[in-house]
Amino acid sequence: MSTTRDRRRGAALTTALALAVPVGTFGLVLVGTYLGGFAALLLGLVLTVAWVVGMVRLLGRWIGCWLALFAVALGGVATAAAHTARDDVILRLSGETATVRVAAETDRPAGKHPFSMYDLAAEDGSPLPGGELSTGLRALAVGDRVTVRFDPAGRANPQRPGDIGFLRDLGIAVGLTAALMLAVGWLGRESARRPQPRPRPRPRV
Repeated sequence: MSTTRDRRRGAALTTALALAVPVGTFGLVLVGTYLGGFAALLLGLVLTVAWVVGMVRLLGRWIGCWLALFAVALGGVATAAAHTARDDVILRLSGETATVRVAAETDRPAGKHPFSMYDLAAEDGSPLPGGELSTGLRALAVGDRVTVRFDPAGRANPQRPGDIGFLRDLGIAVGLTAALMLAVGWLGRESARRPQPRPRPRPRV
């Protein structure tokens, strides 16, 4: 009886963890778009804590904790790809094309994929709406002129027209999300197959 109940609980926990993956990938982007960054940060913290606790209950303390942290990091990559895909849609639908000037440069050489961030200025010297332009490391220099696609409302980061790739970014987000959901399902199934410890017989008085 208890074994059946434990399996049902494990199946329900596995389902909840799997459904939390797309919520984290796409829900965070939607919340950040319509409710603001603070609401998205709050949701992200709640999902992260709930995911770690759920994985620990499903797989045990050490394995569950490490796998949960790895999955959260991978989910962060998927969320970043979904956010970029959102920017692609905004820039394609309501963006404008302009040639602007590089006003400032910030290099990020650390990591496997070094890059640079550039502050852009319009012809009159005013900052371009939408934040910084991200490119490969030192692809541009201060004073260079570059053609970008930007959102006048500032909802998306500016991008060079050739860098906008909605299908590519969406494909990364969907692929990683699906892989995480399948991995959770497989881990839940393997956890249910583990032999349950038998209750010890009570000593006779």
